[in-house]
Amino acid sequence: MFDFLKNRKKFIVFDVGSQKITSIAFKIINGRVKIISMDYQKSTGIKKNKFDDIDKLSSIIKKVFKKVGDYSKQNLIFSNVTDPNLLTTKKITELQSGKLGISKKEIRKIFKKSLIESKVSGRRLIHSNPNNFILDEDNITSEPLGKICKNLKLSSLNVLVNEDHLKKLNLCFSKKKILIKNFFDSGIASALSCLKKKEKEDGVVCIDIGAETTKVVVYLNEKIIYVDNLPVAGKNVTSDICHGLQVSTEAAELAKITHGAVISPFNENVEINIDSRKKKLVSRNILFGIIKPRYDEILEIIRDNVFDNIHTRVAIKSVVLTGGGSKIFGIKDVCKNIFNRQTRIGQSEDPQSFFYNKPEFSTILGMIELVRDQKIYNHIPNYSYNKFTQIADKVDNWIEESYA
Repeated sequence: MFDFLKNRKKFIVFDVGSQKITSIAFKIINGRVKIISMDYQKSTGIKKNKFDDIDKLSSIIKKVFKKVGDYSKQNLIFSNVTDPNLLTTKKITELQSGKLGISKKEIRKIFKKSLIESKVSGRRLIHSNPNNFILDEDNITSEPLGKICKNLKLSSLNVLVNEDHLKKLNLCFSKKKILIKNFFDSGIASALSCLKKKEKEDGVVCIDIGAETTKVVVYLNEKIIYVDNLPVAGKNVTSDICHGLQVSTEAAELAKITHGAVISPFNENVEINIDSRKKKLVSRNILFGIIKPRYDEILEIIRDNVFDNIHTRVAIKSVVLTGGGSKIFGIKDVCKNIFNRQTRIGQSEDPQSFFYNKPEFSTILGMIELVRDQKIYNHIPNYSYNKFTQIADKVDNWIEESYA
């Protein structure tokens, strides 16, 4: 009976980006995801991940929503958020432990304390990633139950977004009476869809090169240890082509997708549409000369930012590239040289899947994983709650599932 009730519930996830808005409706039947419907439309009203026209963006969101869902109370709706000014904090929470060994009660208490103490003025906590427990200063473990210590500490990595940015994004939904249950970080969603368990254990950086933002997430021992958003991405490359070849933005984007490369191409000429009637003959070597330096710069900025953190630099054993910007020919080899790490493109490996060879859909696929795995988000209060009064029940549920 309970499985029947669970199967009636429909989940809807959104990926709101500056290039496109994507939504997927799905159900979880016998533990498996069944996609019911999907739609995506070109974005309007959002530039550089800032909402310059909420009405326009809201209208596109509604248009997509009408293709995949309805206003039934059975629907649980989630969205990504890409904050160009993302804040991450490392939090150490401390608690005095009893003499009978660490119990679930103490774990609940330290988690609740960690969440409450993680509040930052003007910011909204959307992910709190518990990394390790520290017993009496020197004993680090992920399984503290039953262990005896005087002093218990919890080390967490918290991801916070600008409250005003999140309110504007939520307004784009609420104006059309679409109620978002929770928001998740775009980069974390992408990483979840692309990374393999072994990679997350050994140490890996996931780089999602989007239209206007590059999202970076680092895993080690299956735990997130680094998250960042960088304001350089695919549109910077398009802008360079636009100025370098004196063509429209649309023509530059098409040239990048169709003829772009970051490894030396054959010496040949290609046609680029200037408008509906005119075409321009351009050497692919010239196009390469415009694109390659910008991709080098993007990857070098990421490398320098990530490698500034010594712990993160040592942790990274491999690189996984995803997002629309990862489709440029030759990027895997360029990234391998810059990072000096094994590199692959993160995408669906099923040739029969609609998402095969489409890394630009990594965020929406990761949103499905975030919703599917209750343990990942269930201890964070719903967005609709203005206070942290509901934390107790959320943490209790999560502790029961994680430390049963």
